Parts: sequence; structure tokens; C-alpha cells
Amino acid sequence: MTSLIVNQKFHSVGNGTFKSGSVVRQDTREAFLWVYDCGSTSMTTLNRVLGAITRRGWPESIDMLVLSHFDDDHVNGVEEILRYCRVKTLVLPFSEWTQTVREISVMGKKGTSPSTALMQLNPVKWLASRNFDARVEEIVLIQGGSDSSPVPYGDDAPEPEPRDFQRDDDVRRFSQNYFSFGSAMSGTSRIRILRHGRSIQALNRDFEFVFYNAEKDFAALGLIEQRSGQWYAKHSGSLLSDVKTDIQSTIMSINLHQPLSTMPAGWRKTLKNCYENHFGHSGKAKNNISLCMYSAPIRATPCQFHVRDYHRVILHAKKPTVRLATLCTGDIRLTSSVISDIQNHLGTQRWDRIGLVQVPHHGSQHSWEPGNAGLLAPAQFVHCASGTKHHPHPLVQADLSSSVVHTADRKQSVYVRYRL
Repeated sequence: MTSLIVNQKFHSVGNGTFKSGSVVRQDTREAFLWVYDCGSTSMTTLNRVLGAITRRGWPESIDMLVLSHFDDDHVNGVEEILRYCRVKTLVLPFSEWTQTVREISVMGKKGTSPSTALMQLNPVKWLASRNFDARVEEIVLIQGGSDSSPVPYGDDAPEPEPRDFQRDDDVRRFSQNYFSFGSAMSGTSRIRILRHGRSIQALNRDFEFVFYNAEKDFAALGLIEQRSGQWYAKHSGSLLSDVKTDIQSTIMSINLHQPLSTMPAGWRKTLKNCYENHFGHSGKAKNNISLCMYSAPIRATPCQFHVRDYHRVILHAKKPTVRLATLCTGDIRLTSSVISDIQNHLGTQRWDRIGLVQVPHHGSQHSWEPGNAGLLAPAQFVHCASGTKHHPHPLVQADLSSSVVHTADRKQSVYVRYRL
């Protein structure tokens, strides 16, 4: 039987998220390396962490780089990774162009920088603008949507190889949903759109990753309507294709399609005004965008599950356990209904194997409900937070008071290790 060695690390970036992981087959030494988010509210802290990795030496390539969403404190270290590493698969949340424009225009200076905005508007163009397109083999956009049944477990057909995808269809859908800015949408990186009802499998199907995208489309939010087979913005009454053209012209007028070192004053307000002219107040389209990721071995073999920070090593149980899965949540607003939806999405077999959950949004009270700890028990938890007044928030800490909780702050990392 193949033995797997799994190591994961929540790096010491404070408020932000930077998690790296590896799974190695002991018989062949074949490895799969991944990263989930790479950012921090403190560039000094992030540069220190990234600098230490650079001195030790980056791997030549990373198999999968996942970005949960596009706030700078989750992505502002990505360019540094791409300078040193090739990425086989860049995983991003699929978001409608209407929602993308809203997110960019309302998040403010602490949310999305001009560079990150371009990454959202057209990731292919963003890669090319930074000469990174040859360093990313494929872009996978994870699309959400309601599922009638849980993601198939274990014996579902493996994901096809990248060369087997019907690329033309994915490029067409990409072109319809992203902004072209008057140039060809093609690039060196392949594009595919994957519904979150499919898993991504690694090492000959020994290990799997399952994603969850909670975004609701604009039709479900009641901001667009269909008339005579065509879609219109309810607020302005304009044909949706004309709205997209108008917004693209606005984006190009403020040079957001090729961010300058100094952007025009009030560029976010200009974009927001254009958005609200067509869709009304931006608060109506508030969405729950943050790509969650479940990762675990496919076979349920009991073993010791070690979680360690600077001060201690905690065994998940005194005896071997099958609760080896980690659930990363980014900044999702984790309500009881969202937890129920994720549970249904993953299915009972996976849900009962979760051993460690990332507390979303650095322990913010706005992303957590009292009682969540009980719904997620008996999992352990990890904060990616600086330990300030509100991160993690006292109300969140109180709900987790009976749980085992670790904190990856600006001084210490949290490590996960098991072998089966």
C-alpha cells in the first residue's frame, strides 16, 4: 500500500493568508505542491516571510496555486511566487463580470489595488502584462451553483488531462464573461472553467481537492431580467451587452486595463458611478465570494494527525483518526446556512473527515456566527491573524473557547503533518 506524507504550513503573515502544502508518495518520491493564497495587510511581514523562503530556495514549480478571492491581503505576494516558480494550475474563483466590477469599485484602497483589479477583470491579460503568462500552464476558474447532490466521492471519474479539454468552449465562455479591452483573449496559459461539483485529484487519485464557490449570479440577485430572450440591466433598462461595452470603455478611460504607477484620482468612484448607473446601489449586489478548499487523502486510513505551532504539538485524538482533511475558507461569511451548504456540497464522507478548519477573515466577527464552533466540532481551528483587538474578535474567540485553536500570527506559523 502506498504511503503518503502530508505537510502543510500556515505561514506567519498575520492578518492575511499564506498556506503552503505538499503530499509525497513514499514509494516513488513523487510530490504534489500547492499554495492557498499569499498575502498580508503588512507588506513588511509578508516580505520577511517570502524573503526567508527565497534564501532557502523556492521549488522550480508549484503544481497548484489557489486564490480564494482578490483582496490584496490574500494576493499581494503572488507576483513574488511567480518570479521564482512555474505554476502548473492557477485556480481562481469564477465571478460574473458584473460582480467583478462591483467588487473592484466598492472595496476601497485596502481592498483591491489596480494590479489586483486587472487580475480580476482579465487574468490572462494580467499575466501577460507582467510577463508571467509563460510561467502559468493553465488557469482553472471554479464556478459555483446549487448542487442537487454532493460531489462524487472516491470512485468518480478522474479529471481529464489538460490536453483533453475542449479548449474552444472554455475560451468562448471566458470571452463572454471577462473584458477583452480590444485585444485577443488568447494567451500562453490554457483556460478551463470547472464547476465546483468536480474535484481536482493528485498523485494518481491518492489525494483530492474540492472547492466551494458561494457566489450568486446577478439573475438570482434580481439585478438583471430577461425580455424576449435577451438580458437587460433592471435599473438602466439597457441591454446587458451594451452595459458591458459601456463599463469596458470606462475601465479603459481610467487605464485600469493597464494600471499605471499613478492612477487617476477617484478612479474607483468613476467606475462605481458607471456601475450604479446600470445596476443601482452597489450594496444590493453584496455577495459571499471566497473560494473554500477541502484537501485530504481519498482513502480513509487512520493515522496520527499532528497540528503544531511554536509552543505545542496537538494530536487530534489520542488514537489514530481519519479526520485528516483541512478546510480553508479565505474570507467567506460562515453562517450556519453556509456551513450546511458546504456540508451538503462535500457529502457526509468528506464532512466527517475534517480535522482542521481555517477561521475565515482573520477571526472577524462579521464572518462568523455564534454556534459555528459546535457545528464544525470536533475539528481544530486555525486563525490567520495578528492577535489585535478585532482579529481574532473576542466574540469569535468566545465561541471557540471549548475548541483547540491555533494562531498563525506575525511571529509563529502553524504546521500540519500526517503520514499514512
